Amino acid sequence: MGDKIARADRYAQAVLQAMLEQWQRSLEQAGAAIGADEEVKGVLADPAADAAARRDVFAKMLPDNAPEEISNLLLLMAQEDDLDLIGDVSSILRESVSGQRAPMKAEVASAIELTETEQASIRSKLISDHGEGLLFTFRVDPNLLGGLRVRVGDHLIDMSVATRLATLRESLSSAVR
Repeated sequence: MGDKIARADRYAQAVLQAMLEQWQRSLEQAGAAIGADEEVKGVLADPAADAAARRDVFAKMLPDNAPEEISNLLLLMAQEDDLDLIGDVSSILRESVSGQRAPMKAEVASAIELTETEQASIRSKLISDHGEGLLFTFRVDPNLLGGLRVRVGDHLIDMSVATRLATLRESLSSAVR
């Protein structure tokens, strides 16, 4: 029974890979056409252009065998003014299907230069909180006055003296009003 499931899994993976390649080719072609073709840019930038006109533009720029779902996705992205995300969608789609994530950036800003021991401690804590595969960057920002500002992906942890002073200033000025 295990061998049968393993074979079925290989077929399913082959189907997913073929679908992924078709989607990526179509998205890359659409992205290139949007960036280079003035007619395409004009229709997509025109607020008066209706869904049918945009669908026609996508039909012309996509491969003939592209699934209708790709055109529907592009139409939705155009309606939401998110066509600049085509490359990101393609990358995240590839990561989702392959089960691999791109490494996340961990940026640590401090008011003074951190020692190797302090950097190792911060690395250890962030890895335990966010998992392996972080790409660390340590830099000095004297404007912080003291403390740290840490950004992991889109998550920000601001423990700087400058931010604490700004928060205190806000609370005092709102109390005085």
